[in-house]
Amino acid sequence: MKISNYFFLFILLSTSLIINGQSNNSAKKPQAKQKGVHMTFDHEKISLGKVKKGEIRKFEYVFTNTGTDIIEIDIASGCDCTTLDYPTNKILPGKKAIVKVSFDSGKKEGNETSTDVDVYLKNINPKTGQRILKILNFTYEIEH
Repeated sequence: MKISNYFFLFILLSTSLIINGQSNNSAKKPQAKQKGVHMTFDHEKISLGKVKKGEIRKFEYVFTNTGTDIIEIDIASGCDCTTLDYPTNKILPGKKAIVKVSFDSGKKEGNETSTDVDVYLKNINPKTGQRILKILNFTYEIEH
């Protein structure tokens, strides 16, 4: 009788370990790559909230190359109120990169509350024959 109890415990523990091992392995699978050029951003829209007139805010758009093609940024642009720093090297599939933004609220006039950051790639969209453009956005409220 004792042997059958130990055998039952052995089977129960073995099954539990196998099930837990399978669930842990599935959680560690890398993100599937999509064919072509694909940028997956942590955040495409950032809210700065209230900003004092003349204040400079720095923030980042972090992205991962989730495609199969190498990504190359040609240029990133914004309005006169932004200074941008972006990678000029090739971003390999699976790698992360950062577009850094410095926003100077002192250069903003009027009631504008939103600004775009345009990221132009050297990569060409095969459907249009044009460079790929990614538009990011940030919002703010100027306190006077």
